[in-house]
Amino acid sequence: MTWRARWRPAGALLAVAAVLTAVPAAGAPAPSRERAVIGAGALSVQIDDLEPAIPEPGDVLVVRGTVTNTSDAPVRSVSAGLRLSPTPIGNRAEIPEVLSGSGQRIGLAVPGSTVPVADELAPGATQTFTLRTDVTDLGLTDPGAYVTGAEAVGDSGAGVVGQDMDRTFLPWWPAGTTVEPLLLTTIWPLSGPPLRDAQGILLTEDAAVQMSPSGRLTRLLDAAAADPGSVSLIVDPEAIEAAGDLADGYRVRTPEGTVEPGTRSQEVGVWLADLTAALTAPGVDAAGGLYAFLDVDAARRGRVLRSALSQRPAIDRGTAEILGRALPSTVVLAPGGVIRPRTLDTLSARGVRAVVLSDTAAPLAEPTYFTPSGNVLIPTRAGDIPGLLIDSRIAATLALPMDTSAEQNAVRQALLAQTIVTAGELPESQQLVVAGLNPEWNPPPGAAQMVRAALTGAPWVQPTPLGTALAREPSSLARVAVAPSPELVAQELPASHVAEVRSQYGDVRNYAAIVPDPASIPQVTQTAPTRLLGSWFRDHPAPRTALTALVDRQTEALIKSVRVVSSGSITISGASGTIPITVENDGPTDVTIGLELTSTPAQLFTADPIEPFVIAPERRASVDVTAQVAAAGPIPVTIQMVTQEGEPFGIPGELVVESAAYANAARVLVRVALGGLLLAVLVHGIRRARRRRSVPRAPQEAELRSATPRDPSAGGTPAKPAARATRD
Repeated sequence: MTWRARWRPAGALLAVAAVLTAVPAAGAPAPSRERAVIGAGALSVQIDDLEPAIPEPGDVLVVRGTVTNTSDAPVRSVSAGLRLSPTPIGNRAEIPEVLSGSGQRIGLAVPGSTVPVADELAPGATQTFTLRTDVTDLGLTDPGAYVTGAEAVGDSGAGVVGQDMDRTFLPWWPAGTTVEPLLLTTIWPLSGPPLRDAQGILLTEDAAVQMSPSGRLTRLLDAAAADPGSVSLIVDPEAIEAAGDLADGYRVRTPEGTVEPGTRSQEVGVWLADLTAALTAPGVDAAGGLYAFLDVDAARRGRVLRSALSQRPAIDRGTAEILGRALPSTVVLAPGGVIRPRTLDTLSARGVRAVVLSDTAAPLAEPTYFTPSGNVLIPTRAGDIPGLLIDSRIAATLALPMDTSAEQNAVRQALLAQTIVTAGELPESQQLVVAGLNPEWNPPPGAAQMVRAALTGAPWVQPTPLGTALAREPSSLARVAVAPSPELVAQELPASHVAEVRSQYGDVRNYAAIVPDPASIPQVTQTAPTRLLGSWFRDHPAPRTALTALVDRQTEALIKSVRVVSSGSITISGASGTIPITVENDGPTDVTIGLELTSTPAQLFTADPIEPFVIAPERRASVDVTAQVAAAGPIPVTIQMVTQEGEPFGIPGELVVESAAYANAARVLVRVALGGLLLAVLVHGIRRARRRRSVPRAPQEAELRSATPRDPSAGGTPAKPAARATRD
């Protein structure tokens, strides 16, 4: 029965976790490996190496290690010896207990294995030891993982007693064992930091350093290529694209902000050649992941997931051109442990082949005594999508420190214990287990080879290609989808960052609308916003901020590279005329631009639209626009560039247009008006003078009126002369 048939939601928000990390979530402490303290504890013992890792009858088991006096006083009669649990581990839950120093498996002393270390060990002093014993004398019977360890014994003042014990695992797989081998699919990602800007310039040289002879990607590739087909390579197309670009020469920004030539082109070329050889080797198992290992939930939430996925065909063509073989980007390794149902719907509808999930985010509805197979079918609106569930216990083991040989030895034996115990849970049937590495894992020297050999080289393990795992009959056990925790949600790329990326997509899309051949836009420019959605940026906020700001400026510059340079004022000779408009293209490719001129209000000015015309890179082009002016005075006109589909593009230009004909007519009208006004004044004066001459007056009356003032309030009656004041 499929996942769909037995799906049981847990809460309103359903989520399927996709884990491609073999380390804890960001911010969570890494697992530690503590040792149980036996006796007084003045001594500390550590196993540095155990050989052979998988012993056979007739072998001599050799255990090397050190004893250190951690107390402030000398410890006398120091010795070391082997201890072994007489029965194998019966449950995988015991493995982390042994690693952490808890649990009850202390075992029994192996007769004849004790060796003296020092008569007296001074405070702080360390002494090496080597223990040897014949494997046949250990009495191992049933196949499985036995707990063994090195015990340090000494007298710190209370007699010779056990002081400390470092435990590890001794796998035993005798000839003739009838247990069905465990099918193991190991997800082995190859991905680097996506630090190229929209012009292909590296923000830092870290991407090239990782491809250098001693770089992180070289160590991962070398380990995988040493045994083709043992692991399933999931290659980031961005890493392939970057290698192809950098191998031909590249530039990098210095901390001071200047741009200088890179120095590792040849080294990157060697890595790319090695990758190409590894991907074409007989028996190799490889697939392409999504470009930059997208943070798919953040992209879907920010409404840019479809934009990113739409680039897959061009990305896949570029990958095939670089590698000489197709490597479709069809496998989703979602970061942080969460893929929400709506995101899965989008991925399934866009042809994603498989999603790698976590068994902890989709736990079993009912507990079982065995590890269920890790291949499932996940229901989506577009149909079921195959999923692989990464085993969380193996992931926790891979998260242990591996910086020293002692730590690598402990991880190796623990991985062997994980797989051999799982194989023994259902001895008559085959189970599929999925192991996954962190895409950012930076293995110390030797660690990658050790992990690959431990996971795939044991006789009870059958390495299983990705395609084979996906094609198996899916597990019939019901699983419960759980909502992502707040901590997991907080790990996603910030919404503000995705909003900036959405704006960059818009700029690139708008610029592509005026380019006759959008493929002529450099691929590194088109994919620049998608790189910023890479899961690598979750845990690297400083380069994320710096690169986002840089790409913002570069994508905005694409829009501004095509601009109207005509401005100021222009006068046409009549009510209609032509207006010359100049457009400049400072961009990297030909553009096709049309023009529309408008005014406010619209009835004052009309102009014929200019059909799209081509402007070569680094050139200007001028066109004549036929316009009609319906009023006198300056008219502000907006010059809008448009795409071939008539959509607005870029920043509008501004122009002031005036008609000479309307201006001359206005001057004539003013002159006529002034002449009429002067004529009216003259006529009025003549008429007034004539009226005065036509009315006769008596001389006495005229004299009286001129000599006698009128009293305004008396209605014209002459006022009496006022008495003149005199002074004595």
